[in-house]
Amino acid sequence: MKIVPFREADLEEASALLARRHQEDCVQEAALPERFTLPDQAWVELEKTWKASTVREGSGGGVVVREGGRMIGYMIGVPKIDEVWGRSVWVEFAGQAIDRSSSAELYRDMYAALSPSWVALGCLYHVSNIPAHDRDALEAWYNLSFGKEHVYGVRETAPALDGETPVDPTLEIRRATVADVDLAMELDLALPAHQARAPVYAILLPYHKEDERQDVLDELQKGDWKTWLAVRDGRLVGIQMYLPARPGQGIGALPIPDNSSFLGFAATREDERGHGIGRLLTARGLADAYETGYTTCFTDWRATNLLSSRFWTRRGWRPVVYRLSRRLDSRILWSHNQATSDPWLMRTFSDKATLNA
Repeated sequence: MKIVPFREADLEEASALLARRHQEDCVQEAALPERFTLPDQAWVELEKTWKASTVREGSGGGVVVREGGRMIGYMIGVPKIDEVWGRSVWVEFAGQAIDRSSSAELYRDMYAALSPSWVALGCLYHVSNIPAHDRDALEAWYNLSFGKEHVYGVRETAPALDGETPVDPTLEIRRATVADVDLAMELDLALPAHQARAPVYAILLPYHKEDERQDVLDELQKGDWKTWLAVRDGRLVGIQMYLPARPGQGIGALPIPDNSSFLGFAATREDERGHGIGRLLTARGLADAYETGYTTCFTDWRATNLLSSRFWTRRGWRPVVYRLSRRLDSRILWSHNQATSDPWLMRTFSDKATLNA
């Protein structure tokens, strides 16, 4: 068995591996798009990941495992640097696959071979996106000290059922219009504030109200973006937003069903939780998506968000992708004598002291 750098010429064999993995994924979750079981379609997604992994001209970040000259596994890491994730590398959903006749231990071998290049770039937050049903792959990543961070799920849309309409005459469920822009913003900070607490401990980024107002106004003007409001006595008590599903960060298009809606935002006022408002909004959003012609609805949530992780699965969403993560101790940059003067890293972080902190 040999582990060697991934080259552009490897895309064909790697696409065949990815297509075979997706065939198994489709057996476990029938809602997934079948077209990616074809190697030429899998190639499209894999090539995007491969190109995104390039941080220097002509150089990408991936490895291939060969046994007797035959490819039995590959892994590609995409470096990202932004205000949310800091210095990170993402193994995207299309960024890894193995021959199922081989042991899932290959994931650990490939990570061991590839991750030193991530550390050399100063990227200490590592992410891997895994099919939720693949217990062997998950176990391999868990044994690399990765933990479950995020969940992507899917369920079918459905017409409204009896009992899914408000019985409280003071509660109104309606679609937001442009005139509701300020009302719709009342719960902007409810979700980030909730996720900043235990046990999620997410960071709180600066909030620019005028910029956000313009974004909300733009969203309300889009005909295929629908925001549903729960209003009581002129006060917003709950909100959900549905839009056409599109490829997401780190997961691409492989796990997103064709003809799918996406539940992009949901929040209920804290003092109104537990009264069925989220359930009523979800029923209305799914019924409207069904009437519009969508067959499924895709959404995502933090695994550590106790309310979300329980609510969405109870509402019928099935996990299809788990985002796993690991954050390395920043002291290895100096304690292992691996501080770098790499131009890519130096261009991104002008404060050289940060590299040795």
